[in-house]
Amino acid sequence: MSDQPTSLYGDQPEGPRPPAPGLMDQILGVFTSPVELFQRLNKTPAWGWALGLLVISALAVTFVWGRKVDVDEMIRPALERNPQIQAAQIDMIIEMQKKFILPFGILFAVIGAPAVAALLALFYWLIGKAMPEGEAPTYPQALSAAVVPSLVKLPHALLLFVICLMRPIGGLTPEKIAPTSLGYFIHVDSIKLQAFLFSLDLFYFAEAFLIYLALRYLTRIKVPGALICVLVPLLLSIGMRILGAK
Repeated sequence: MSDQPTSLYGDQPEGPRPPAPGLMDQILGVFTSPVELFQRLNKTPAWGWALGLLVISALAVTFVWGRKVDVDEMIRPALERNPQIQAAQIDMIIEMQKKFILPFGILFAVIGAPAVAALLALFYWLIGKAMPEGEAPTYPQALSAAVVPSLVKLPHALLLFVICLMRPIGGLTPEKIAPTSLGYFIHVDSIKLQAFLFSLDLFYFAEAFLIYLALRYLTRIKVPGALICVLVPLLLSIGMRILGAK
């Protein structure tokens, strides 16, 4: 047995990890104390229940919107403006869209949302590896940063659900229903410009701000890297909305 005294400052076993914030903690945290929430998630990443709730909310909105929307009113003007589509084909295309719009919407809600979150998390993780502020982030941390900030859009989903349930919506797509974007209040002749105005939504920018905080305090990415992670997907999303407007 060694006679040498044991150092008081030797390696100490790590204490138990703090419990991950629960779903209600995450929902309340994104609205009341996001920095504290993301600091807790840095130590114990969590995203499963939040992702499940987001999928359920998307399914609810998709279902009630798909049952109420007038598909003819929604897509006929775009079809009539397309010179590559003959007038005789328009009614057939509309009938096909009526059959598939709800199943495809549900499929995207179930598969698309998790897939987008996984891809965003991969992007955050790669940028975090290149621009860490201290220790590089783990993929679970990046996935938490990709999912949890989106909980701020739950009131938007609830508003869409109630509006679709309570009144006729005609041929409006979901982003045109709620009074949360500039496009709801400002109407212009240019279809592309109108799509841009609809993309300027209060909840989209609130989500972007929370993603920035998550990247700074959860994944610990430097400011330039956090800005890249926020702005690149945001600009791509706006660009796709504008290019897809017809």
